[in-house]
Amino acid sequence: MRAAAAARDIADSREGADRITAKGGIDLVTDADFGCEDTIRAVLGAASPVYPVVGEERGGEVPVDTPYWLVDPICGTRPYASGVPLYCTNVALVEEGVVSVAAVAAGRTGEILWAERAQGAWSHAAAGDRSISVGDTSHAIWIDGSSEHAANVVRRAMLRRRWYVWQYSSTVSYLQLALGRIAGIIHFFPRVAPLHTAAGTLVAAEAGAVVTDLDGRPWCLASTGLVLAATAELHRELREIVEAAR
Repeated sequence: MRAAAAARDIADSREGADRITAKGGIDLVTDADFGCEDTIRAVLGAASPVYPVVGEERGGEVPVDTPYWLVDPICGTRPYASGVPLYCTNVALVEEGVVSVAAVAAGRTGEILWAERAQGAWSHAAAGDRSISVGDTSHAIWIDGSSEHAANVVRRAMLRRRWYVWQYSSTVSYLQLALGRIAGIIHFFPRVAPLHTAAGTLVAAEAGAVVTDLDGRPWCLASTGLVLAATAELHRELREIVEAAR
């Protein structure tokens, strides 16, 4: 939580946000991304020097038999660089191939959500931590992906006229699901992307979300897409859309 909060404070200050470099395609990085990751590495290194860090910007090798940290310093760099406050900082600990602890700090809100496997999900604030859980009252879902399959899913979901279908390039949506503000998520990845999703997925799962990969199997670090929902019924419906849109 200290590492995620320290990085979020740097991002919120927007120091380096206007120094932008293209990473290829439509992807980009700002100097703030590097500053946030360096700060996270410093905090984690001081607290657990034997655990290596694998980060979005500075890289790192996944160790064979040692716990390690997964770090996405600013998830949502595109909206962040555009001045849109839809970004977050993701920090997750992986032990024996499984995400065991996670913290996510949402930009510009002061919110930090954290979770420990099989121990629930929590919102951290100065007044203390409170337990959080998903809710079934929202009419919004979030869908992200750049494939034809993803586009077909968006079309089918919108034509059902049951939900507000939102799309923005940040896993801050996982926090909104955990807090009961949206009802479901369908997330396509062009490749394995645990840096972006590991922390948020654990938080959402521990808040009570039903979570699988796109094929309905248990989620894991090797997943190339996820379906998350506040209820089993909604999860079945979202999975049906995924299958019908193939």
